[in-house]
Amino acid sequence: MNPTELTRQLEFVVARRHQDQATVLGQAVQEGIHALYRDALLEAYLLGQVAREIMLKEFGVEQLEELEFQRDVFKRDVTWGMQNV
Repeated sequence: MNPTELTRQLEFVVARRHQDQATVLGQAVQEGIHALYRDALLEAYLLGQVAREIMLKEFGVEQLEELEFQRDVFKRDVTWGMQNV
């Protein structure tokens, strides 16, 4: 994303929320770090480096079950594809 687009988006959020730039930027950093943390946690879980209990606490039962379902489907698809090479 180019700096001009980022500035335009920041100004829009500042105007809509009636907050100063520092507050909006602080929220953006906090939300961004949280999203990056969840991505890293998911990756670590899929690599077997994080316990399921930690994932349950962070993602909840429904979301974790959906993630595990997607992982299992992907594994089955890869296995099937490798058998038909």
